[in-house]
Amino acid sequence: MVDGVALGQAIQTTFITSGTATVLATLIGVPLGAWCARQSSVLFQRLKTLVTALYGLPPVVVGVFVYSLFSKSGMLGSLDLLFTVEAMIFAQTCLILPLVWGGSWTAFEGVGQAYSDTLSTLGINERQRLTMEVQLASNGVYHAVVIAFGRAIAEVGAVIMVGGNIAGKTRVMTTSIVLETSKGNMDQAALLGLLLLMLSLTLVALAAMVRQRRTTTSVPLLGQNLPFPTPFKEHQRKEIQVMKGGKMVVDNVAMELIPGTITVVVGESGAGKTTLLKALAGLEGDDVECGPKACVYIQQQPVVFTNSVASELMLSHRLFPDILPSGKAYSDLFQLNELEQQRVDDLSSGERQRLVLARQFSLMPSLLLLDECTSNLGWLHVQIIEQELLRLKEGGACIVMVTHNIPQAHRLADTLVVMREGRTLSLDDPFAASLLKGEYIDQS
Repeated sequence: MVDGVALGQAIQTTFITSGTATVLATLIGVPLGAWCARQSSVLFQRLKTLVTALYGLPPVVVGVFVYSLFSKSGMLGSLDLLFTVEAMIFAQTCLILPLVWGGSWTAFEGVGQAYSDTLSTLGINERQRLTMEVQLASNGVYHAVVIAFGRAIAEVGAVIMVGGNIAGKTRVMTTSIVLETSKGNMDQAALLGLLLLMLSLTLVALAAMVRQRRTTTSVPLLGQNLPFPTPFKEHQRKEIQVMKGGKMVVDNVAMELIPGTITVVVGESGAGKTTLLKALAGLEGDDVECGPKACVYIQQQPVVFTNSVASELMLSHRLFPDILPSGKAYSDLFQLNELEQQRVDDLSSGERQRLVLARQFSLMPSLLLLDECTSNLGWLHVQIIEQELLRLKEGGACIVMVTHNIPQAHRLADTLVVMREGRTLSLDDPFAASLLKGEYIDQS
């Protein structure tokens, strides 16, 4: 039979060792991953390859390293930590740190790729941006930490080398299983293994439940009235030129930004329309004031920052308390009423697009940049969006929008801009004329 006292001591030591190692690896690895994800040099790409390779770091190699470090002749031998729980924690931290570091790095990189443009144009400060990036990357970070904990609690090679498997002191569940197996007590070894598996699954399940409860908080919707439009300050003329990879993507395109107007940009895919909008939003090097009552950019692929429709509708007010809330008003206008407490993961592409438009419109933009903002919507919702754009225009806002919907362009545009291969065409150009008529173009 298994000694109950010895078993309790082994379980306690297991969770002290593996739990502490996981906490330490998280405290070190997550900030490292967040910082590394913001770097773009070749050196950091090579470093990521190295960190990824260390996912498979052999425990015995870590054991040899820590043993030599804490032995009497080692650099830290004076600390007299060999064959202690502290040495085991240090060994396990070294073993799982690459998993947390690399997993967090990948998670924060994914956030940067998907959310960077919108985060850069929200007008938030660095602290707010870091907080939002951590929340967005939390799913990937959580899985990295769980995987690291799983490896730590199942590890035996390093801890037995630096801990010595001393009964009542450094013996853990895995080393107990090894000991019972070596003695031929297979029934006890199997029982200990099953118990270890159950304890590990229970702890991970509890962590998942706590995390789920934290991500499903309900948010009250406030703001019964639509916000007043913010007038664009003054007429501006901008010459846009953008070069990428040695190629001129936008070649001296002149844009007139006039209060109370809608400029519609049309053209084939790859003509440079999105790059033009990004340049106007300050994402291609120019300094542009973005955020509440300033420039607001809505990218082609809608991105959400929270977990529920209601919290997304109230995000602008939460980030900028000086802005009057308008979540309820836009929920009613864009027909999101029945979705208010729904998770954003369950939304269709059209519902998500309406939600993002509502969130961005609540920032009361004076310069509104829209990239195919109605591409996933049916005609009824398109009509509602267009009516809101006209309301903002009448209030003095300047709107620049990209669309492939030629009838929509004719309905809304005060000025039409036709782009091809990074340049603007005159409206009487054969290509532009055919495009604006919705005709097929003779390519012969």
